[in-house]
Amino acid sequence: MAVPSSDRARRPFLLSLSLFLLISAILVLLFLFLDPSPGSLAFLPSRLSASAPSLAPPLLPRQQNHTPTRSPPHSTPDGSSATEKAEEGTGASALQPVVTKSDVNSSASEPSAKEGSGGSGSPGAGDNSDARGVGADGKTDTSVAPVEKGGDDEEVPPVSVRWQTCSRLGRGVSSTDYIPCLDNVRAIKALRSRRHMEHRERHCPLAPRLRCLVPLPAGYRTPVPWPRSRDMIWYNNVPHPKLVEYKKDQNWVTRSGDYLVFPGGGTQFKDGVGRYIQFVEQIMPTIQWGRRTRTILDVGCGVASFGGYLLDRNVITMSFAPKDEHEAQIQFALERGIPAFLAVIGTQKLPLPDNTFDVVHCARCRVLWYANGGKPLLELNRVLRPGGYFIWSATPVYRQDKRDQDDWNAMVTLTKSICWRTVVKSQDVNGIGAVIYQKPASNSCYAERKTNEPPLCSERDGSRFPWYSPLDSCLFTTAITTSDERYDWPVPWPERLDVRYASPDDSASNKEKFEADTKYWKQLVSEVYFSDFPLNWSSIRNVMDMNAGFGGFAAALIDRPLWVMNVAPIGQPDTLPLIFNRGLIGAYHDWCESFNTYPRTYDLLHMSNLIGSHTNRCDLIDVVVEIDRILRPGRWFVLKDTLEMIKKMRPILKSLHYETVVVKQQFLVATKSFWRPGKF
Repeated sequence: MAVPSSDRARRPFLLSLSLFLLISAILVLLFLFLDPSPGSLAFLPSRLSASAPSLAPPLLPRQQNHTPTRSPPHSTPDGSSATEKAEEGTGASALQPVVTKSDVNSSASEPSAKEGSGGSGSPGAGDNSDARGVGADGKTDTSVAPVEKGGDDEEVPPVSVRWQTCSRLGRGVSSTDYIPCLDNVRAIKALRSRRHMEHRERHCPLAPRLRCLVPLPAGYRTPVPWPRSRDMIWYNNVPHPKLVEYKKDQNWVTRSGDYLVFPGGGTQFKDGVGRYIQFVEQIMPTIQWGRRTRTILDVGCGVASFGGYLLDRNVITMSFAPKDEHEAQIQFALERGIPAFLAVIGTQKLPLPDNTFDVVHCARCRVLWYANGGKPLLELNRVLRPGGYFIWSATPVYRQDKRDQDDWNAMVTLTKSICWRTVVKSQDVNGIGAVIYQKPASNSCYAERKTNEPPLCSERDGSRFPWYSPLDSCLFTTAITTSDERYDWPVPWPERLDVRYASPDDSASNKEKFEADTKYWKQLVSEVYFSDFPLNWSSIRNVMDMNAGFGGFAAALIDRPLWVMNVAPIGQPDTLPLIFNRGLIGAYHDWCESFNTYPRTYDLLHMSNLIGSHTNRCDLIDVVVEIDRILRPGRWFVLKDTLEMIKKMRPILKSLHYETVVVKQQFLVATKSFWRPGKF
């Protein structure tokens, strides 16, 4: 059929108009994606471009900390010790963020990942088809796109990171239990000696660091809640049967179906740890659990039943042991909800301040206190407060064979040389014995010794800061000068939590700062943390404050059934002695390195105004990898910082499938999902 001439005349015009509209639409779309600035969106309807009004921050004072800063540890710029550099050589390389043109383009065109769901998104987040393990050589690359910025109500896309699971970490290293600074196989193999437990000390990988995510054990599930967790935990969460068999006659731990059960026994606890605690109180009533005795250091703690049962007495115990053949004992303790960390008294000081613990306890902890010139016992003397007690329950105390008696005689000589007084030595009905020593409350005894051995320390003996520092071979004098002062400090618990009594030597101005900090955190936690955060506080047991300051955050939570590990970061003002004086616990740490704990051990990680001081020394992604390692799935990370820092942190967490929300423009609350690379 013939086409009318008028239609033939209009056809070129219609084709041109269609082509023009198509090109215009393409240009508009490109303009929107490539230049999403407020000006470029001005022509859109206001309901699409207008953002919800932001919430004002709470009307609370910002506490400034003006206490002096202690010197950082003697380490190389990358955060590793100088000794390690010499011994380890090049070290393991790490996955490096490589920004490519394709990454930038794809981050602009791809939809953001659905948080915590394994939906579509950045490579390695939603698309897990090509996820693969990462070896210790770290040769697989990863790509990181620029960080997008977003406000309280904005959909912030994740950075484009091809996350990998940790694998092939070295002989004997489990990827599900990976601790970077304790599982550095290459550095440990290069050690010249293991005589003093050097292989159990920290040997952090050299920069660039290995970046990988620790996988979950098969069958992992949400931990048993406290207080039931003190007595039983899921076996699949800590699937280590060795202690069940190795200690089956001592009631450390047994297996019952899907659970590991902790009867409260131990090598020295024949009738249970509860009876042992009563025995100590009977032979020395002045111990006054939970009143005069608040903070305890338990050396070689096993599964930490001693500390777990003392919680009923208002005693907070820091239990520690090395990562050794007693498989996962600290992991058991933390899964039970009992404060614990990995450490060893080898060649370096514990990351703890001087003169802090009311009591140090050792029940068959297998430490030769008199070895290496008595340095192990001198380390206990360092962390024990003036007038504090050392409870030692071990075979040399009550057995008569030659080896035990030789150990006992050596201990008698050493304790006398450092002026420790024997308070009591006794045995229970089972024949298990204990001896209790007391550290002098003043320096007068040191001057009265017939021989200056071990010698008193001087300024020539170097820095006192206990971070990668060698053990002392000398005695440091205490700040207390007269024996009368032993009755004035520390004040009983819970009065000592009040900062007015926590540090008797501080000036009035410092005490005012401490009081203001305490009031600030008490109000903030009550009005914001408990009310506005999407947290289930009833399921939170193990808490870490990654930048603890004066301990105000922990003090504000003191009435909750939880405990807080207060961390004093390296390079920040040294407030950890004050924290201990308040009857709280904590440790020194450098967040450019991994913390001495197993993966999946904390329910809540709290970070306040810390990121800015670390970005010039290590990559933010490295800090996030460590946060992800130690945080339990389904639990929370809270960042209190500037909106700029929140905008830097949020996209990285979203790439890990964390659910995130910004509260009052100064808090980022992130929930860790069960997602792992290669798993949907």
